[in-house]
Amino acid sequence: MTFLNAILLAGAAAFLIPLIIHLLNKRRVTVVAWGAMHLLQEALRQKKKNLRIEQLLLLLIRIAIPIMLALCLARPVMSFFSQLPGMNKSSLVVLLDNSYSMRAPAVGGTVRDQARNDLRRVLDSLPRGSDASVILAGNPPKLLLDQPTTALDLIPQKLQTESSLAGPLDLNNAFQLAQSEAKRMGTGSREVLLMSDFQQSDWRSVAEGGTIAALETLKKTQPAPSLTFYHLGSDLHENLTLASVEPSAFVVAKEQTIALRTRVQNHGQRAYQDILVQLEADGAKVRSTRISVAPNAETVLTLTHAFATAGDHTLTVRVEGDSFVEDNAYSLVIPVREQVDTLLVRGDSGAGPLAGATDFLEIALTPQQSAKATLKDVIHTSNVAWREFHGRGYGPKNALEGTEVVVLANVQKLPQKQMNDLEDFVKSGGGLIIFAGPECDLQWYEREFYRNGQGLMPCSIKGFGHVDEGQTPARILSQRYTHPATSYFNDARGMKLQDGAFQHWMRFEKIEGDARVLLSLDRGDALMVEKPFGKGRVIAVASTANAQWNNFPLQPVFVPLMQRLVTYLATQSAAPQSQPCGTGLRVTLRKEQLKEVFTVTDPQNQTHEIQPRDEQEKGVFLDYADTQQPGIYEVRSNSAPKNEPSRHFAFNLNAAESDLTQLAEAKTREVATRFGAGYAGNYEDYERLDRTRRHGTEIWQPLLLLLILLLFAEVFLQQRISRA
Repeated sequence: MTFLNAILLAGAAAFLIPLIIHLLNKRRVTVVAWGAMHLLQEALRQKKKNLRIEQLLLLLIRIAIPIMLALCLARPVMSFFSQLPGMNKSSLVVLLDNSYSMRAPAVGGTVRDQARNDLRRVLDSLPRGSDASVILAGNPPKLLLDQPTTALDLIPQKLQTESSLAGPLDLNNAFQLAQSEAKRMGTGSREVLLMSDFQQSDWRSVAEGGTIAALETLKKTQPAPSLTFYHLGSDLHENLTLASVEPSAFVVAKEQTIALRTRVQNHGQRAYQDILVQLEADGAKVRSTRISVAPNAETVLTLTHAFATAGDHTLTVRVEGDSFVEDNAYSLVIPVREQVDTLLVRGDSGAGPLAGATDFLEIALTPQQSAKATLKDVIHTSNVAWREFHGRGYGPKNALEGTEVVVLANVQKLPQKQMNDLEDFVKSGGGLIIFAGPECDLQWYEREFYRNGQGLMPCSIKGFGHVDEGQTPARILSQRYTHPATSYFNDARGMKLQDGAFQHWMRFEKIEGDARVLLSLDRGDALMVEKPFGKGRVIAVASTANAQWNNFPLQPVFVPLMQRLVTYLATQSAAPQSQPCGTGLRVTLRKEQLKEVFTVTDPQNQTHEIQPRDEQEKGVFLDYADTQQPGIYEVRSNSAPKNEPSRHFAFNLNAAESDLTQLAEAKTREVATRFGAGYAGNYEDYERLDRTRRHGTEIWQPLLLLLILLLFAEVFLQQRISRA
């Protein structure tokens, strides 16, 4: 016998209470001689004997009541009863891999079809009265049904509408959810069944000896559930995928060309020749090209396009040529704007050409204007000296009116009024970039701008770093960049961030909380640090925006980097260009739109009507959660005029699932053995494994019935004794 809540057995010690009370009430009787007493002795002798038996029985019942109550709360499980008819019910928790690699072709359909068919057979084999719960284990894990069910036929029906296009298998969170779900199951006979294709990319760390913390915790629960790894196989090992599509800018002007750096990856041993790659703009094909991809390699190509009208436009890249089509398209939303207004606030610098604190910035942000070209720059700059900078509330001198991004370069300090206006500007959604310089008052920056982490400055400043004459200059640390503003330079042909040489810089410290490092120097110091501030963001740069402390502004990479930083900050309140599938779609609305009804059109051209929600101080939002299908989602108000443009949102699959290589069967068995799990490669294996197991049955229900009977008996005997 085992107990689900063994610690509650301690409550059985309460049986001592009636026993102690009985002993305390037991006292010696003083005998008083009475002449007529001998006439009653014979009658009293028999009655006294019966009374003692009843009192002893009452004591035993009172002792048994707390013991029975403690047993019920501890939920005992008896394996013996599992052999009796009607007492062999069990509980099954299924962790079903719904990542999109399960859509790979297999015998009789796809791996997903195979999993659903085998799961139906597993459910059909459960004894009558058993309950089951299914956890969809792809990222993010979620329950198929709100609670465990004994209506087992509901599970296959519900799975028919499940898309199986989630991200990579999230093992730890899935087992954590399984632990919570097991506590809600109806019997002590429990099994956790993991059905997966055991994709190598999902299991690599575990296969190399890593642990799954939530699984280790699950195994320690009592009674410990039996665990089974069910390996579902695929016949497909070759796959061509669109690994990524990186736009050259976050926002472009009308007629301005945007470049898409496209990575086509080959996961397999077969070479792909003359593969068609197509570019679609707003749903229409605009150009195509052909490429070849070597085995286990990738091909990078650049596609370009320009839009003639302002607004949100969509671009989709498609590749053709393999049998697994789920990951052969990648979509983006491109905001086309009239202009992005940027205010440059310059500090004191030396005289002469390009010696000003913002001279290089102005050229980098408006290269067409600087070159007197006919094309229009999307970024429009205004330039003001720091002593002449005014914030809000200055009438015609209101410098922040209409501004989206402010850049401070080598600014000594700001008056309190301008500081307050700048803080309000960023809190309301504006962007701010702070470049260091020799004129910066470090004490003021630390005291007023950083303000122990409460101010605009993302981090503290603790002196300077420098390179002595004759030493190798500091350079940007080479690494895999993940920030949206810098990820484009992971494969920037002819433009390397490492080309810049730095002789002098500020030392940033206390990079804490929401602050994050964008770029670092190879000397160990941070070069760029970002932090959110209200609805906006601030980026601090440790060196100058001109060539005073470094030669970075002289490098070709300086122009696209500065443009990406500015346009990144300017589009923070807009929808992302691309989001992972499964991420909730959220649209910020105006207060007056609260009572409107909106229609969401998904990539399958299915429409869904959604009502906005008012989150009080946060604002009014439209939320739509079902974004598992990759592609373009369109959002439109039902009451909007026909000529009003719709909002568009792009969702794409996680490229990590595109490598269909699975763990070898021997390796999967080894992992299963290490975690104390059974292994099954098909339903017949699972059936044989299940027959070798013995499950227990919870018996707290009959114990509860016995407890109720004891309570009735206690009341009956108490009344009988009191009448005697």
